[in-house]
This record gives sequence, structure tokens and C-alpha cells, in this order.
Amino acid sequence: MHELKFRHQQQGLTLIELAIIIALLGTYIMVIMHYRANRIDSSDTVAVGIQDQVVAAVYRFAERHYRLPCADTNGDGFEGAGSGCGNAQEHQVGGVPYRTLGMSESDVLTSGKSSDYVYGIYRNETENADLAVLEERTSDAPADAGFRDLDDLRFALSQLTSTTVDPSQIYVTGDDDLTGPADCNNKIANIAFFVVYAGKGDANGDGNKFDGANSLLSGPSSNHRCVAGQTTRHSEQYDDSVVAISFAELLGYLTR
Repeated sequence: MHELKFRHQQQGLTLIELAIIIALLGTYIMVIMHYRANRIDSSDTVAVGIQDQVVAAVYRFAERHYRLPCADTNGDGFEGAGSGCGNAQEHQVGGVPYRTLGMSESDVLTSGKSSDYVYGIYRNETENADLAVLEERTSDAPADAGFRDLDDLRFALSQLTSTTVDPSQIYVTGDDDLTGPADCNNKIANIAFFVVYAGKGDANGDGNKFDGANSLLSGPSSNHRCVAGQTTRHSEQYDDSVVAISFAELLGYLTR
């Protein structure tokens, strides 16, 4: 495990709490993936596999670039809209930036099917936690070896683990079961990023392939910040698949 070198006084996780999270992380992921697998149609296996590949690619991107990509909002497969990620109010939710993520060979994402996937990222400039920006957050000088490195992303994630839900940023709602209604008024938690797959069709018949709490999502750009809980059961009215990655989950990965 890398040693955390945060020099700011932290209000987020302690090292002991972080160790516990890392120890539990593998079990958590296995439970969620198994739970989700039992709630999706078997014919969606390939599409959900692409969704999981996107999530894995975002993890790798964060590890290599010390930030997350912003959303693709003009449909070209690159983050942003041709001029970078802009300010923290822009490119928060939209298409998967699969070219930026190095997924240009994906037959699904390079075809018209890319609109079946929506990606969102937490971008809170006021909290010094715009996760799409490589920012110095641990007081290193430009000449220091640690200037704008992985510690700065981990510091932001650590701070965010103790914040209250801000509905102006991406957040997850319930699952119509253990976590309450899958209704955007039920604000469970802000998250680092999400990837939503729309399923095979328009299950609820509203003209949008995304259903339930995801029904206002659309690609390549969207102002919607809320996604359904990832363990929401499939039904006649809902066939989406959601992967929502918490701050602690991403931090655990980056600190293993």
C-alpha cells in the first residue's frame, strides 16, 4: 500500500478507517456485482460487460493521470467538447469519453450504441474537489516531486467522504428496497462518478430509453445529476444498469 502523504489537516478518513475500507472493498464489489448480475436480463450480458469495462478504464485513467475525465458532451468520444473540460459547471454529465479512456476499438461505443451509456463526474470547485482537474491540494511547491500527483486526487477524495449530499453535484438515490425509494428526492450520497446503461429498450414507455430516476439522462449531454441505486430491481418499468462509484471506493483503489 502506498503511504498517504497528505500535509493538510484532514477532515476525511483516518488511516485506520481507510485500512478498514480497503479490507472490505473487495467483498463489497463482489456482493454488488453478484447482486446486480441477478437483477439484469441475461441478454444484456455483453452491454453490461462494456459498462464494466468503462468503469475499469476510468479507474486506470485516475491512476495514471491523477484526475478523472469529464463527460463527452458533443458525441466525439473525447472528454469535454473539443476545448477541454472547461469550468466545474460544464461537462459533468454526458457521453462516455471512450477515446480519452483509450477504448477506441470498442465496436459498441464507436457505433450508434454509445448513446445507451451515460457518464457523470463530481466537479465541485468550491470544495477544491473538481475531480476532472489536476490540482495541487497538499501544499507542494512546483519544484517538489509531489507537485500535482496522485496524493492530490486522494486528498480530495478523502475530504469528500465526510461531506453532506449536494444535489447540484452527481448523486445516487435509493433502490426501491433497502435504501428507500428510487426517487431523486431521496438523496443518498454524492459519488465520484457513475456509468449508466439504458438497457434494451424504453421499459417505462416515456420515449427515453433511460428509466425511473434515470429518465432525464440523455447523451451526449445532460443537466441531470441523479441516478438510481445500482441494486434497483428490473421490472416492466425499469431495465437500466447503474454503476455508481463512491469517493471511498475510488480512494481505496488508489491507495491499495
